[in-house]
Amino acid sequence: MHSTYSDGTKTIPEIIEIGKRCGLDFLMFSDHMTLRPQEDGHQGWYDNLLVLVGYEINDQQNKNHYLAFGLREILPYDLSVREYIAKVKENGGLGIMAHPDEIRNKLPKFPPYPWTDWTIPGFDGIEIWNQMSEWMESLTRFNRLHRLVHPRSSLKGATPRILSYWDKEAQTRKVLAIGGVDAHGHKYRLGLFPVTIFPYEVHFKSIRTHVLLDQPLSSDLPTAQKQILFALKNCRAFITNLRWGATDGFSFTAEDSQGQVTIGGVIENTKSVRLEVRLPGRCRLRLVKNGQVIREESTDHFEYISYTPGIFRVEALRKGKGWIYSNHIYIVEPGSNRYRD
Repeated sequence: MHSTYSDGTKTIPEIIEIGKRCGLDFLMFSDHMTLRPQEDGHQGWYDNLLVLVGYEINDQQNKNHYLAFGLREILPYDLSVREYIAKVKENGGLGIMAHPDEIRNKLPKFPPYPWTDWTIPGFDGIEIWNQMSEWMESLTRFNRLHRLVHPRSSLKGATPRILSYWDKEAQTRKVLAIGGVDAHGHKYRLGLFPVTIFPYEVHFKSIRTHVLLDQPLSSDLPTAQKQILFALKNCRAFITNLRWGATDGFSFTAEDSQGQVTIGGVIENTKSVRLEVRLPGRCRLRLVKNGQVIREESTDHFEYISYTPGIFRVEALRKGKGWIYSNHIYIVEPGSNRYRD
């Protein structure tokens, strides 16, 4: 999300108060090409809300936007995309492709900023669902008013093209998937009436990225930051759209005679593994293995026995629209180190 430190329309303190009202546990700011919010002391605890500060990098053509967290200073402005991906990793940071498959042309004032070089290695994650990108991509002059009045109901979910790319990359190494709101609070004029495209509060009640921690989030800022970044780097996360219901109680696990793992976990097995999904309500649930849907049904709970290695994730849909996307669970041959933390 963005604040008045770049192209957002609210200050960080204002956004923090909105986050508190929405019941969020953490916010991750990524203003464009600046870490001034960190330098000005905005990173930290605000009652029960943790604020982390990174920034959004772009190349000289304003393409290949990259979310970088865990850095203490900005990188040189003239780096190529290959160079800043490498530098983020060298500095121990977390790097995520921002809105990589962005395709839109309905609002010339807001052009697309896609990812253009898909051959570069070393990134940690992919933003598979970007709220502002999808909203703008599907905008027409006929649906504009409805989309402004009902912004959350228009969101459909991650595109097949980005899911396919993610699944392919994740068959070679751990690759994180997140959902991002890309909040700006854009001001827009509809005839004589000023409107805000996606107020921050609307954003915060839509797409969310949840992280799974081994221990409760620490009250010590450096420790809490390490917990969040470690969980994300190791794909211990899932994405939801609150518009289709709260997801308290959602779980996706894999278990064999040696133990159980959850999302982002690795399990070594040559025989059989029981995969189990639990949800807080009925939905259209898909189990995906190595990029292919291998089971789909309407349910709030199911189990599946796998006899072969592979990477598994789940998608839950309501009214045909994305509700939950998990990161992968990795079932590997004994002795494999491919997906180890």
